[in-house]
Amino acid sequence: MQQTLKALAETSFAISPWAPAPRPSSVGEVDAAFLTKVFAAKAPGAVAESVTRLDGTSGTTDRNRLGIQWNRVGLDAGLPASVFIKSTPLNAKNRTMVAALDMAVNEVKFYEQIRPQLDDSIAPKSYFAHAGHGARHLLVLEDLEAAGATFPFSIEEITLPGVEAIMRTLAKVHAQFWNSPRLASELPWIAPESARPGFPLLLWQFRKVRKTILNDESVEIPPAARRMAEFANQNDKALHAKWEQGPQTMLHGDSHIGNTYLKPDGTAGLLDWQVIHRGPGLREVSYMMTHSTPADIRRGNEEKLLRAYLDTLQDEGVDDAPTFDQAWEALRFFAFDAWDSIAICKVWPGLQPPDRVELAFAAANSMVEDLEVDKAIKAALA
Repeated sequence: MQQTLKALAETSFAISPWAPAPRPSSVGEVDAAFLTKVFAAKAPGAVAESVTRLDGTSGTTDRNRLGIQWNRVGLDAGLPASVFIKSTPLNAKNRTMVAALDMAVNEVKFYEQIRPQLDDSIAPKSYFAHAGHGARHLLVLEDLEAAGATFPFSIEEITLPGVEAIMRTLAKVHAQFWNSPRLASELPWIAPESARPGFPLLLWQFRKVRKTILNDESVEIPPAARRMAEFANQNDKALHAKWEQGPQTMLHGDSHIGNTYLKPDGTAGLLDWQVIHRGPGLREVSYMMTHSTPADIRRGNEEKLLRAYLDTLQDEGVDDAPTFDQAWEALRFFAFDAWDSIAICKVWPGLQPPDRVELAFAAANSMVEDLEVDKAIKAALA
């Protein structure tokens, strides 16, 4: 009940034109004076003389690259010539989701408490981060594009080596927090799924999305996906309870292709740490493989990709990593949740670009059909 009330309160703030939150909370409020303050401790005497908006997109958050012209002190100190700004969603509908699920608050906490402990290849550096109510927030991050990173915008732009690199990155993140007592002692805000803000609302949304798709004759899904969606609607609470069984770790929470980047050295990193929570690491592996890996790349390579993840866990010191057979069953089981996550984008336009959603939804349906996910989720509750 407390979670639901909090989510409703945050939703009200999100809709309101005013919300208690620190400023700036939009890219339009980021000026040369603000950026001078952000970098003042790194280079006393550095002054941002001008700021230019380079490019940007808007979705679940507003994202913009800004160019910065520094004075001689800033140039000599090697301060970045550009930064990446993440800020409050422009769309009220998107703000309600971000606010209800504490997404902005979670990401700020990640950059303040977790990012300094991670390898530099795993997430961009943060120069500034703050968040308030109603999804109002702002982060000043490293401009990865200027550092030579590439960003696979849709599943058409990913390759098998790219997916394998992402699997190894997921394993490196998971290994650092695998069954770690820190999750309960130092980092209790990294909650299990059932304790996440807005979780009851999320279950209700997924249920509604499944019903909408099942009743919409214009949406084509394979019989296995139909059976899976029908079973999930009747058993979703029991299925999601599985998240809290077995080894727990810190999850990125939304490891789809649009939240990844590839570096020139072949390693991969993760963006948008807004839905960070605690759960089984293989949930993320399935998430990536279900709707963010093209069927023609995934088919026949599931074992290769799973072993890349499991081998990296062991290389990083995880002694109780799942066996391959356990990982295979988890891959099949968690695909229902990945299907839900792209299905909501299909039913709720505006969360992702429509063409990307169609490709990802088709990939998810093929995964559900190929791996008989309907049978996997039934077997898990048998």
